[in-house]
Amino acid sequence: STCSNLSSICRHPKLQERIPGFKVRMGFGLHYGWAVEGAIGSSTKIDASYLSPHVNIASRLEACTKQYGVSILISQHLHSLLPDDIKPLCRLVDRVTLKGSLVPMFLYTYDVPEVLADDPREKWQVRGVHVTSAEMELETFFFMAAPPAVSAEFSELWERTLKLYLGGPDGATADWPQAADLARKCLQMKARDGPALTLLEVLTTECGECGAAPADWAGYRSLKEK
Repeated sequence: STCSNLSSICRHPKLQERIPGFKVRMGFGLHYGWAVEGAIGSSTKIDASYLSPHVNIASRLEACTKQYGVSILISQHLHSLLPDDIKPLCRLVDRVTLKGSLVPMFLYTYDVPEVLADDPREKWQVRGVHVTSAEMELETFFFMAAPPAVSAEFSELWERTLKLYLGGPDGATADWPQAADLARKCLQMKARDGPALTLLEVLTTECGECGAAPADWAGYRSLKEK
């Protein structure tokens, strides 16, 4: 598979000798909306191009995966289209306005586990458990083989943290000092959790007096990065 080949290349002794600790990290921005497809190029080479504000949003979400330290960022528009039994598997990480937009948007991620396999089409190994894809439906196989890589206890704590940070639809009930305390507890449970690190930075650097939410806090923040 492509993933297995890429992983093998990254571990190649010559590459590791030249760039110790070299890794490939991939980020994906997932959004839903319309787009216009057009052919760009010449008679010898033609490429397909997709243009629309929604394409721009997907691109910006992909760029923001680096900021949040996650592999996947999902817009609320796409999240709303997921089956009801799949939505809870995604984690709410923020509510923001993206560059070029004034409409707040909830952002979600899927906590991708480290999947070890020689060929993912045949067998995946997660947390020491082997699952064979031929034994079940594809959707059931995926979520059994690759469940979110966070515990139920962590998810409950993170949900409380986000609730205190956002403070409801208009930010009126936000409690940033308490949210910061809970974010630190999240990091005690999962030391390198990207969303928790990002949130704690926001809570401690963008706060108002005495660590409280800014006076103009409305339950979302603006992301300036493209």
